[in-house]
Amino acid sequence: MEKLKRHMNWIIGGGILLILAIIVSLFNYFQSEPNMPITSQIPIQMESESPIHTDKPKRKKEDKIQKEAEIMVDVQGSVKRPGVYELKEGDRVLDAIQMAGGFKDGAEVRSVNQALKISDEMIVYVAEKGEKYELQPASSNPVEENSTLVNINSADETVLQTLNGVGPAKAQSIISYREENGPFTSLEQLLEVRGIGEKTIEKWKDQIRFD
Repeated sequence: MEKLKRHMNWIIGGGILLILAIIVSLFNYFQSEPNMPITSQIPIQMESESPIHTDKPKRKKEDKIQKEAEIMVDVQGSVKRPGVYELKEGDRVLDAIQMAGGFKDGAEVRSVNQALKISDEMIVYVAEKGEKYELQPASSNPVEENSTLVNINSADETVLQTLNGVGPAKAQSIISYREENGPFTSLEQLLEVRGIGEKTIEKWKDQIRFD
């Protein structure tokens, strides 16, 4: 009888321990369950951050457009600081002259069309008072802007020096040649001037005119 009671106590005790183990297991399971939605929130967070990455290519594109809009203009003649200046598309001749320090006291203001829109590689030449000049046309198309081309038959020493590779000595040689032989009629004829070669006139073919 004693042995039976002892066995019953062991069985009851084992059952109680088993029930407690099940309860603890269930408790731990339900405790960990609220954390499960966290993993599902990760993609949502990543999606909210995605516009930051897509904004970078747009910013680079805008910077590229802005860079392409910058143009170079050569300002020469009767201005305070002659030289090549960087401007932006849509700027006018007036803006280029202001960047060059403005007109000198002896400048012929009427020699340039200050309202003309500038173009890349354009030459703005401001004549002095008493100097012959041709007013730049209203069009800003480089093909139509004959006044931006140097007239090799009438340009003085200062204007001739705006051509690539021309210094005071070479400019004087050009003037001396045309005074002795008459006006130039072709690029090839310029080869007869001392110091001018084929490479030079190749550079000048889009910079000079003969009328």
